[in-house]
Amino acid sequence: MSEAWLYDEHPAMFRAHPFLFLLLLVSIVGILAIGVWWVMHKGERLALSDRDVLLERGLLAKQRTEIALSSIRSVRITQSLGQRLFNVGHVELFSAGDLAEIAIKNMPHPGRIRAIAASRNVDLLPQR
Repeated sequence: MSEAWLYDEHPAMFRAHPFLFLLLLVSIVGILAIGVWWVMHKGERLALSDRDVLLERGLLAKQRTEIALSSIRSVRITQSLGQRLFNVGHVELFSAGDLAEIAIKNMPHPGRIRAIAASRNVDLLPQR
């Protein structure tokens, strides 16, 4: 797969939970916790190309979910007030049925994900 990804990000740490980040940073144990937290977030990846959406989970053992961008029927973005301030959010992508095929938390720039999906799928474009 040698295509250019239009969106390729790991979940945000600091912007998703700034107060927790600062609290953990001030303690000795917090430095170790931040290291574990960083490894957990680097184990997740959401990438969108002009044709596909890829979700990878895991560092040693990988779980990959890939769906065609044209088959996405709905994008749900959930943001708290703090997440809105730092422009992160939980993203769910639906292609068929009531359960999300791809769900990932604390993604930076969730509006870009919706915009990329909408530009590739006429069902997601705003109705006039």
